[in-house]
Amino acid sequence: MIALIIFGSKAVTSCVTTGEFDCPYCHGQQPFKHLRVRKFFTLYWIPLIPLGVLTEYLQCQSCFGKYKPSLLGAGKP
Repeated sequence: MIALIIFGSKAVTSCVTTGEFDCPYCHGQQPFKHLRVRKFFTLYWIPLIPLGVLTEYLQCQSCFGKYKPSLLGAGKP
């Protein structure tokens, strides 16, 4: 009998937080989502074990532009 085990990895995007920020493209206060992309070990296409963070970014909800999270701290003393 042959046992078939299917495994691999998958990137999963999740929302960390939401709020408003000064969008460089829209030139004004716009709503954003802070998104995090993590890599998971999968078994039979089910994400089981987190392997690490691939990237994080802010996404403007008006223009859907993607920006670095450090943009939130810009302009503050």
